[in-house]
Amino acid sequence: MKVSRLAFLAAVFGVCPAAASPAGDIAGTWECRLPGIEYRNRPPILYVAETGESQVTIEVDGFAREIYGRSEMAADQGGWWRVKPAQGQEFMIRPDGSAKQRTPAMGLRFADSKSDYRCLRLPPSGVPSAVVPLLQQGVPPAGEQGAPPAIDLGASPPPTQSEGDALKKE
Repeated sequence: MKVSRLAFLAAVFGVCPAAASPAGDIAGTWECRLPGIEYRNRPPILYVAETGESQVTIEVDGFAREIYGRSEMAADQGGWWRVKPAQGQEFMIRPDGSAKQRTPAMGLRFADSKSDYRCLRLPPSGVPSAVVPLLQQGVPPAGEQGAPPAIDLGASPPPTQSEGDALKKE
């Protein structure tokens, strides 16, 4: 009897969304900072590439440890995900799914760290940073259907009416 109830509840509610791997959601380049630490030019960077449903490829730059390679991800308590890389120390991540933020964010935690890193996703390479907020708002890039006209900053302005008349008289 209890088994049929569990089967019924599973059929009605489906798989719990918390059990779904965030591998696709965390793919990208992340700039990570510890609270209270001043980074001059280069804060630590986390590179994540999706390689499967519960696998990602990880590389880090600027952390005081070496971590890289194909990594297994497993759900942990409190919305955290345990990441076990091919090379280096295991760590945990927690994607921040709040809709209030314009830039995707996540927490990153090492077992030996006193506090959690706060990571923000950097814009994709090749996209000027001024365009990224527009893309997140659904504004298409210049040149595409429905996009605002492109502005050529190097072009001279069109002649005014009085300048045009002066050119005709010459």
